[in-house]
Amino acid sequence: MPNRTTVETYTVRNRRQNYDSAPNQAEPRRFTSASLKAAPAPRPAKPPAPFGDLSQASIDDLCELARHAWPNQGRSLVEKRTAGIRMLFGHLESLSGQTWQERWEASGFNEENALSVNVLGRPGVGYDGSNMVSALKTAFAARIIQPSLSGFRANKFSDYAEPFRKIQQDHRLDEFFKTVDAQERLTTIHRQRAKFDLTCALTTQGIDLEDLTPPALLHYSLENKRLGLTPGATKRTTRFAALGAWEILHRMGHFPPGTAPTLRTFIYDGQRSVEELVDRYNIKNAAVRQLLIDYLARRKADTDYITLEGLARQLASLFWAVIEELNPEQKDLNLSQELYDQWRAEIQYWRKNGRADRTRLRKDAASVLLAVRCLYVDLHSWAVAEPERWARWVAPCPILPRDLKGFGKRRREINRRMADRTRARQPLLPVLVRHVEDRYEHLADLLEAARPVPLGEPFEHQERRYSRTDSREDRRRAKTLAEPSVRIIDHSTGEMINVTMAEESAFWEWVAVEILRHSGIRVEELVELTHLSIRQYERPNGEVIALLVVAPSKSERERVIPMSAELFHAIAQIIHRQTRNGQAIPLVTRYDSHEKLWSEPMPFLFQRQLVSCAGNHGLKFADGFQYLVG
Repeated sequence: MPNRTTVETYTVRNRRQNYDSAPNQAEPRRFTSASLKAAPAPRPAKPPAPFGDLSQASIDDLCELARHAWPNQGRSLVEKRTAGIRMLFGHLESLSGQTWQERWEASGFNEENALSVNVLGRPGVGYDGSNMVSALKTAFAARIIQPSLSGFRANKFSDYAEPFRKIQQDHRLDEFFKTVDAQERLTTIHRQRAKFDLTCALTTQGIDLEDLTPPALLHYSLENKRLGLTPGATKRTTRFAALGAWEILHRMGHFPPGTAPTLRTFIYDGQRSVEELVDRYNIKNAAVRQLLIDYLARRKADTDYITLEGLARQLASLFWAVIEELNPEQKDLNLSQELYDQWRAEIQYWRKNGRADRTRLRKDAASVLLAVRCLYVDLHSWAVAEPERWARWVAPCPILPRDLKGFGKRRREINRRMADRTRARQPLLPVLVRHVEDRYEHLADLLEAARPVPLGEPFEHQERRYSRTDSREDRRRAKTLAEPSVRIIDHSTGEMINVTMAEESAFWEWVAVEILRHSGIRVEELVELTHLSIRQYERPNGEVIALLVVAPSKSERERVIPMSAELFHAIAQIIHRQTRNGQAIPLVTRYDSHEKLWSEPMPFLFQRQLVSCAGNHGLKFADGFQYLVG
């Protein structure tokens, strides 16, 4: 799969721009080559055991370990943990197996969709479950039991990463924690998630940090997604675990040369080769398959990837795969009139799983005809210069000019329908603008009013009564986070509102609408704007005009737009938000879903920190672990 180390970076809107090379990365320490295939780490010859082999230790020995594993722990915590060990391991002791690991696997708590061990608590005794979860944390951290990912995540640990680190005696792990804490651009939540993901991966795969390879961490991330365990993931949004842990390890030089700096590079599909584009459609005739590969390889030089992909689909899937379905004995491009008529009738319908769907008519059948006619015409032209290569495929084109009659009219009809949709929606633009402005201003004022209110206290805003939430999680975050999320209860509706998240989403909705309506640029161009897109021009009279430079789009020309006061205000608000901590806009990468490539690190304007499941409302924000974690 191509990555930024092997492919010149360009996008469908910006093919001529070559971003500067990424800063020099630290020299790798351990691995000699990168791998893109997710796979759990192999079991090391000497599995980690910070307290020695405890696989068959007695329950009394485990209780003694719990008392001394972590120095300076309070007496109540020790009693809680030892009580949990006696209950949990007392239950495991009754199961089949010679070791604690075998008994754990026989317990059912290690399977997918397993329950938490707190179900073993006595009815009506709430602290029993808490005690056993605390005991299980000791068993995992001390490497007495190696859980599956499902078995680990079924239990809610209030803090796992730091206790795990303290007893591992792993200097690489200590260095990782220090590096995470040094990332000033990371929120406390993102730092905690990076630490948790790494320690969870080490625990569930039974390895030390030195044995954690890129495939192993990629496997951990994909398993979280498969099992639905990634924080913030929903049925409508995709999240991947270990994004932050990956980039920190890359920054430390832990991964091999050539490993991409972001985990998402290995998750998203890259560009397919011409052979792969053709072979998706299972062409049976080897000679025709090679012809299509050679033809597309030659066309590749003068087109972009998304166009090449569409052309491969038209020629391989909608043309020759259908021809082979209608006449498996067809060996060349010389089609009979009967076969051509059958083919034209077939492509009038959309195809699903290689078969025509008679319930859906194709509106762009003429574009398929045009692509196939271009194939015939190109072969005629190329055969004059290279007869030894192309002459054998020259055949009369079955698609006559009359078959394309009205093509221009149909294209104009498509443009007319697009224009009609625009005209129908144009009167609603002021309503949309007023809505996003009012919503953002309301939530910004509400956040400002709610932030200084103590947890659990009521307050009024714009004649409505609210109160700050006061859950255990709120109190924990208030103690550990510099800027915890502000959550409130609306007394009139009973609704709980995360005002911090709501204000963030409302801000990006507002600036997106403002920039689009005042500049006239496309959404693709909007999300590619960077800090470098903002320029200024000084007139001879000393007047300074702010300019917005838009990278080449469909017009293949760079555009320079003088900014109105409203457009400049929206751009300035983005910069103010991105630099409010006194730092420069971070350099992050962005995946182009059309060209299937990653950009080099750039100061994209549309980047944001995603702390939980808040969506991005259709905009493809730039990718950096501090902005898209979870």
